[in-house]
Amino acid sequence: MALKKGFHVGILNYSIYLPEKTITAEELSELVGIKPEILRDKMGINRKHVGGPEDHPGIMATKAAKDLLKKTKVDPKEIDMILYAGETYSEYVCWTVAIKIQNEIGADRAYAWDLSFRCAGTPLALKVAKDMMYADESLKTVLVAGGNANAYLIDYKDPLQSFMFDMSPGGFALILKSDYSENEILGTGIITDHVFCDDVIGKYGGTLNPITEEIAKDPEELRKAKLISLSDPEGMKLRLAERSLPDFTGAVALALKASNLTAADIDFIGITHINPKAHYAIMAELGIDKEKTVYLSDDGHCGHVDQLLALDYGIKQGKVKDGDICALLGAGTGYAFACSIIRRGKG
Repeated sequence: MALKKGFHVGILNYSIYLPEKTITAEELSELVGIKPEILRDKMGINRKHVGGPEDHPGIMATKAAKDLLKKTKVDPKEIDMILYAGETYSEYVCWTVAIKIQNEIGADRAYAWDLSFRCAGTPLALKVAKDMMYADESLKTVLVAGGNANAYLIDYKDPLQSFMFDMSPGGFALILKSDYSENEILGTGIITDHVFCDDVIGKYGGTLNPITEEIAKDPEELRKAKLISLSDPEGMKLRLAERSLPDFTGAVALALKASNLTAADIDFIGITHINPKAHYAIMAELGIDKEKTVYLSDDGHCGHVDQLLALDYGIKQGKVKDGDICALLGAGTGYAFACSIIRRGKG
């Protein structure tokens, strides 16, 4: 839809929470049986974050939100809406994380709800929040926060899950303001490639396959039942090889079109952590110079945090300046691909 002339939504500021404890490629090698040089060079993992007893999605998102409110000096009672853009695998089942965040920060005037889109959730949340602010003029200040602890679901004993060995816990929060032209959110592109819909699942523990007493009696079966499983690993690998690159670049192309921009306009791209070969293949396909990114080799795949984390590094390293066009590109199992374009700073 064509937005009202002069309508802007910008990011006032953001905060990122990452667990302090990390694990190196050498230490991870002992757990997964993969040589450190392969973890580093082929999988892009120099080190990654390891969660502690308090590092759960809602708690991490809340920590980031509290830090952000302190940083911006925004009164929680100014917040009109809280959108949790994080993982549904969280502290409890049948629980709304956003309402817990609302309670923790004292955002009494807001209403709060959860959005689920796996690790493509952050770019989608920016679009959803912006579109809602356009449609409802009472939404002046919106908190978007998220957390991801899917690292706890990965089976290090299963070599077929090696593409997920990079996963790390993390949380983020950002505040959006209407009629705010700094760090402006431009267009978003979204692709869901449904041929992957059942490839990566938590098979047990839902309504279809509850954990039975028989499973619970077998320690190894119970261990595996609590973790992620792959329905068709070989088929998924073949389909990803064929479809993931055009899906990634397709989401960027849609975001650029919605922003009235071209790939040549991109000054920086923050991509969810994938292997280095795929990361730079996306950039090559789009014609973006290799220097216009930060690869998250020292953090791993922190889920919904990745794009903001890459952007944060880009700003601190001087790769992102006022007026720069930044593409934030995420992907999540299912598979979903989403990209939001931001004009950094005052433009």
